[in-house]
Amino acid sequence: MLATLVPLFNGDMSVASYCLYAQKENMYEHPHLLGAGKYDGAGAIVGIEVFESVSEDDLVLNCSIIIPINNISLFSNIEEQLKGFDGRIILLVDQSIKPEESYNKRLLDLKSKGFKLAMKDLPITSIDTFKFMLDDFDLFLINSEAGDVIEQAKEFRKVLPNMDFCAENLHSVEEFEKAKESGLFKIFEGTFFRVPINKGDTQISPIKINYVKLMKVVNDVDFDLEDVANVVGQDPALSIELLQIANRLTINSHIRSIAQATALLGQKELRRWLNTTLFNGLATGKPNEIARLSLIRARFAENLAPVFDYAMRKDELFLMGLFSLINLILDMPMEEALNELGVSNEIKNALVNDDGIFAPQLEFLLSYEAGDWQEVSRLMVLHDIEMHDVYEAYVEALKWYGNMFI
Repeated sequence: MLATLVPLFNGDMSVASYCLYAQKENMYEHPHLLGAGKYDGAGAIVGIEVFESVSEDDLVLNCSIIIPINNISLFSNIEEQLKGFDGRIILLVDQSIKPEESYNKRLLDLKSKGFKLAMKDLPITSIDTFKFMLDDFDLFLINSEAGDVIEQAKEFRKVLPNMDFCAENLHSVEEFEKAKESGLFKIFEGTFFRVPINKGDTQISPIKINYVKLMKVVNDVDFDLEDVANVVGQDPALSIELLQIANRLTINSHIRSIAQATALLGQKELRRWLNTTLFNGLATGKPNEIARLSLIRARFAENLAPVFDYAMRKDELFLMGLFSLINLILDMPMEEALNELGVSNEIKNALVNDDGIFAPQLEFLLSYEAGDWQEVSRLMVLHDIEMHDVYEAYVEALKWYGNMFI
């Protein structure tokens, strides 16, 4: 199974919901799934195991959870499969749910049990036939790929005056801003929040300069522990956290100085801790999802290192994932941002040129998080990767993020 979580945003760029995207099999190894076989086992909600493997609170904070269902899974034991989520589930349906009384009765039954309802991919030409059902829905997704989202929303608003609208598949900041300014949408979805910066102000804010300098030091191939100890010692918050970590690693003794702590951790662990901690500091003031996505990418990339035959370079792959959105964090072009941080040429080549030995894994990470299962399936066959290895690597990354930062 493959599964990922795609964020939906409020107008202030806080995360409103996560939508579950899942695929039960590799479609290249099981081509029958492209036809009628896609309904095999359709009574079970695909991907729900993500929530069984990861703490609900760790995974999504207090956001809603959007679960796609079809005309078959609608009549399954949804209540049992999704119990314990305390009214936070939004069931997402499309036109496979027909405007018929049997479907409507089941949807109303689920709504009475605390589930919310959302509709997607419904054209304006079909709105009248679905109107009697939609009066009980909570959210309506309008796809930008079907036309101008604002013009679509104006037409849908005539029929659904009290519905919350979501603008879907927004791929630029300009699209997001226009949709937001229209006042027609409550929620926004798309890749607009991580669009690369190619020009503009390349000055790093003064408050972040020391963090960038320290990251450049620790990313040197053979940095001096004493140099790092001196810089960390100038930041009370970093000093306290470093001493706490070092003391947790000792038995029957207490670390009493920054120099002792850095010596105990050594270069490898110190590099990982500082890069992760300082990255979170740099991300202050940015949408939380950018930091979350970068950190999960970092761990996911590290976990996938063995299946891409790079087990001995997993630390570099961690940094590749961690810095994959650093241009947004530092408000500068990717190449200049990476030069500031002193990362390896292999990482630069992958993130700047989409080339080099790490580029295939970066391509895989991006396809996976977007839920592009056809491309993920192709890449798994191309690189001889087992599906369960990928799924376990992703779920472990979610757990790691929850344990580390929440």
